[in-house]
Amino acid sequence: MVDPRWRTVLTVTPYLVLGLLAAFALGVGWGAWERVIPELILCAGYALLVMLFRDLQPPWTTRPSAIAVFLTGIIVINFALVMLDSWFAFLTIATFSIAYSIAEWPWELLPVGATAVVAGLAQASSLGLDVVGAAGRVLVVALNVIIMCGLSWALRLMRVQQARAATEAERARLAREIHDTLAQGFAGIVTQLQAAEQAQDEAARDRHTGAALSLAREGLGEARRSVQALRPAALETAALPEAIAEAARRWSSRTGIPVDVRTIDAARALPTDAEVALLRTAQEALANVERHADAHHVTLTLRHDGRATRLDVCDDGRGFDPSSPGADSVSGGYGLIAMRERLAALAGDLIIESSPGKGTAVRAEVPG
Repeated sequence: MVDPRWRTVLTVTPYLVLGLLAAFALGVGWGAWERVIPELILCAGYALLVMLFRDLQPPWTTRPSAIAVFLTGIIVINFALVMLDSWFAFLTIATFSIAYSIAEWPWELLPVGATAVVAGLAQASSLGLDVVGAAGRVLVVALNVIIMCGLSWALRLMRVQQARAATEAERARLAREIHDTLAQGFAGIVTQLQAAEQAQDEAARDRHTGAALSLAREGLGEARRSVQALRPAALETAALPEAIAEAARRWSSRTGIPVDVRTIDAARALPTDAEVALLRTAQEALANVERHADAHHVTLTLRHDGRATRLDVCDDGRGFDPSSPGADSVSGGYGLIAMRERLAALAGDLIIESSPGKGTAVRAEVPG
């Protein structure tokens, strides 16, 4: 999972690199407007594409075909800028970061490889057009493609290894939990039942049998808590979108408040802990609406955009001031700390937008 701080860096990088390159082009080429103006127009086009497809994200931009058009567009613009001035090869830093973060494996190799070609052509721009120069260009481009696609493959392996390590850590935790609770409980039950068999009178037998029954009840409670911590029952029988929709339906039936549930490209499976976090966040946000918002309508949207899965819960209620002293505390009644901590453990984020009299919007985001 990508650390939130790195996600911030990836978000800012294209605009920062574009700004520096546009300023440099303007300073170096001042007066040569026949070249500078096309460069500035292309830079603006690149920035607008990134803002529209990656940051603003209208619903239709999350489709695979739209993502392919977006990546093709920024690579073509990057290539055109490189053909105008080779120093725009630095823009491939931003293009690489977008390709790595938006395209899914193994399809990311296509935009990564195409961007590597652009970078290689810029690096080899000083070579001649004779046989030796052409061979040099091919070699430089090939090295760029091999290195950057190799990096993509290495990052893929790293993510797989991290997932395996997380799985092993979870297995070890479960083993410890089972040993410390269920296994010890079963051992106690066996001991008490054996003692009941050997009891000399009815009172002693009843005492040992009662102790065994008490241990069995405690063990059952521990088992239920363990299963609940792993995966709520709602997610055992349905995918995340259906589980959230069913939770919203039951909540609406109980409270009488209409809920409009929308899912956008959210069919892909997520890790268990991510699905649990999003489901719990949806339930907590709806509970907050019931307790505090005095709302007449709620909209719940679950979407996946290739980089992250987002859950938005918006109501038209009374709203509140998120910066007020008690707003972010459990005792204050909003339960935001619990939601933040659950998402932060997954390198996710929680954003609250609200103001008195204007409703509340809760956005939960987890990578993947």
